[in-house]
Amino acid sequence: MNRCLLLLLWLAAAFLVSCQDVPVDPTPSPPLPEGARPQISHVSLDRPELPRYESLEMPLTLEAEYGNPYDSREVRLDGLFTGPDGRQMNVPGFWDGSEAWRIRFTPSLEGVWQYRLVIQDRRGESLPVEGRFTVTPSELHGWLQPGNWFDPAYSGRYLVHHDGTPFYGLGHCDALNILIDGFSPERGVGLFNNMLAANENYVVWWPLYSSSPVSQRYDDYTVSNLNLIDVVVQDAQKKGIFLIFTIWDHPQLRDGSHSWGDGRWESNGFKHLGSLESFFTSDEAWVWQENFYRYIIARWSYSPAIGMWQTVSEINGTNAYAHTDSWHERVNQYFQEHDPYRHPTTASMAGDIDWEAGHLAMDAPQVHLYDFANDAVGAAALLAEWTSLMWQRAEKPNWVGEFGVQGNTHYPELFHNAIWAAFANGAALTPAEWNSGGSWMRMTPEMNNSISQLAQFVAGMPLAAWHPSPLDINSQDPQVRGWGLAGKVEGFFWVQDFALEGQPIEQVRAGQTVRSGVILNIAGLAAGEYRITPYDTWQGMYHEPFTVFCDSSENCLIPLPTFTADMAFKLVKSAQ
Repeated sequence: MNRCLLLLLWLAAAFLVSCQDVPVDPTPSPPLPEGARPQISHVSLDRPELPRYESLEMPLTLEAEYGNPYDSREVRLDGLFTGPDGRQMNVPGFWDGSEAWRIRFTPSLEGVWQYRLVIQDRRGESLPVEGRFTVTPSELHGWLQPGNWFDPAYSGRYLVHHDGTPFYGLGHCDALNILIDGFSPERGVGLFNNMLAANENYVVWWPLYSSSPVSQRYDDYTVSNLNLIDVVVQDAQKKGIFLIFTIWDHPQLRDGSHSWGDGRWESNGFKHLGSLESFFTSDEAWVWQENFYRYIIARWSYSPAIGMWQTVSEINGTNAYAHTDSWHERVNQYFQEHDPYRHPTTASMAGDIDWEAGHLAMDAPQVHLYDFANDAVGAAALLAEWTSLMWQRAEKPNWVGEFGVQGNTHYPELFHNAIWAAFANGAALTPAEWNSGGSWMRMTPEMNNSISQLAQFVAGMPLAAWHPSPLDINSQDPQVRGWGLAGKVEGFFWVQDFALEGQPIEQVRAGQTVRSGVILNIAGLAAGEYRITPYDTWQGMYHEPFTVFCDSSENCLIPLPTFTADMAFKLVKSAQ
């Protein structure tokens, strides 16, 4: 049986849901006079009781007058969900393209929730249909958000789960290949299984590149692509993988007049509405974009697997030109204001460019870095520079959304140094190495090992709760440098031998020096005794801890054990 047939069978099975009919509470009003107003005649719950942070699906039977179910000016389904603490969430519904109107919802609190559903068409709004369901305890932690959204005392530069559980992003960019690493009804998305084995927890994805709902028309969505995205989101949620869900990848909004060459505008259904320039400027184009963004939020925002909305990837690769900042800010604001789960927003420019206006608008600033000059050792300094710039600009989670070099000649060293340097300078996620096959290769076992070793070091670190600040690290050895952060009690730092910076990779591998007797002077630590635990970043092994005494915040001398290439350290201040 070929892969396409398996995919079709799985999609069919995914939507043959055995829904439990739940009586509407209170009893629906008697039938209204024909044409008087729209009405919802029946609501089904796939289950009347569910664990916290699991998801509920509600198919509806309704009567309304409309010509296009994807135009919210003609018809719109809305739900108001009220938690046991009185908290309310406005959740849009959607037409699934073939079977039913639906609302999807994920509760964040235990107890009894109530819902109130209405449908609106040109005649007005229906009488509300109300009901309730019960939420039970679970071991799940929910979607992601900046730390200070959970607790104002937390750092906004790191992400946490909705319940405050620590999170550090470990992953890469597989924008185009999410289904090529084995896909079956039994295994789901094979890439997700591979990621779990490597201790990765996020991936950058471009769903519109090959599975766009607007591949044919801006006003009539492609049902097979909607269903496929459903399957990916559902499997990611099941496996605990977070998707950086890209709304617009740059080829979708580029034509042959752009300096980058021809894009995929001719495969974008918005071309039937107007010119590419008008996409960024006309009122009607914006109305249909709002319809599309509302639909994306209605169909997929329910899932904790949505790690972030990437509103546009590499906007300078589109025909936005003079409208770059204004259009991005408008799209970004729509998701910030209308997503009931408030998944963070992000976006990017390409080409090692500082996009200050974009960073200030979005929730999670990012840059893309590809200018490494094949310098595996120097990659650390480049990542440190950009990560530090974003850290200083705003108290937001920052990250490198794409990076890399072609081929694997300079890996795993370049990859290893990049992810550790970004971490040591305050990035909220590992840099996302670009994987697209061909000369850009895919993740290798050695790269997976590097991710796993960093994952072991950062596991359980409550970075947002620490609210750390950068440390000022100086080495008495001029060929060793370091970066790190610390809160009032705990922190970490990473040191690197950079003597071979700028040298060919063959020399880096053959000529590394065993460093001994290195002493660091670290400013930024409160005076007191510290327990220091060394970590071999290449072997994933801790060494025996040792203690040091810092006599002032400006002078803390730390003698390092013997190391080669680089080493990481955890530090914990002793109780007074």
